[in-house]
Amino acid sequence: MVSGKSGARKLGAAVYLESFASLPVEKFVSDFRRRWPDTLCEPSGEEATVTRFKIGLSHIAIEARRTRVPDSVTNSVLEATLQWPTAKQDISTHKAHFAVAATTDDGDTVFLASDLTRAITTLLAITSSLCVCWLNGPVLTLRKDFVWTANKLLRVGQPPFLLWVGVNWRPDGCLVHTKGMAQFGAPEIFLGQQSKLSEEAVSYLHQLVRHVLTPGNTLVEGQTIDGPNCIFRVKSLEGRATNKTGLLLWPVEPN
Repeated sequence: MVSGKSGARKLGAAVYLESFASLPVEKFVSDFRRRWPDTLCEPSGEEATVTRFKIGLSHIAIEARRTRVPDSVTNSVLEATLQWPTAKQDISTHKAHFAVAATTDDGDTVFLASDLTRAITTLLAITSSLCVCWLNGPVLTLRKDFVWTANKLLRVGQPPFLLWVGVNWRPDGCLVHTKGMAQFGAPEIFLGQQSKLSEEAVSYLHQLVRHVLTPGNTLVEGQTIDGPNCIFRVKSLEGRATNKTGLLLWPVEPN
């Protein structure tokens, strides 16, 4: 069982829209209950452009906004979206967005993220949406990829961490690292001596994300672990160059 009890109690996302549309509440509830029959979904209030729901253990607010997602948000996430090279062009035509927020009274952050993801998946399915920015990463995901991943993993009880935690590359430091672990109360993970951002490194980091967010699993100073084509030694990191505190996995020189 994955846990995030020490993490955030509020999460948010922006859903990029081709054109403005108000939220069709009845259609949302109908799709949600069909798609996620084991999760509670009840409208809990509506005011102006904001609609509120109780979904699972969480409180979800969806606000329809006639404006584009702020450039500051879009630019920051585009800088980290190396695996979607046409993202800037693909989302440049968006005209409006939904701002989606999730809060919990006293729950697990992974459950909160899962409830928010279920709500977003239904929102994507019933609107003219382009993509999702998971703000706590940030992570930018194409509409069809978000829906496919969420449906596949959540229906078998697996949290879709790749939708919540991004992977960045710092060429100046030859580091590939996670971005977004703080929402789960966990340190970022850095891979050292990486000359590029590879699919292998991204996949490996997402495996480590799942590992460290599973109760009973840890990465500690001095530990060695198998990596792609090498063995890594774990070091605590408080790096001025990265402005991050986390865990650095450094390749061990062969004997």
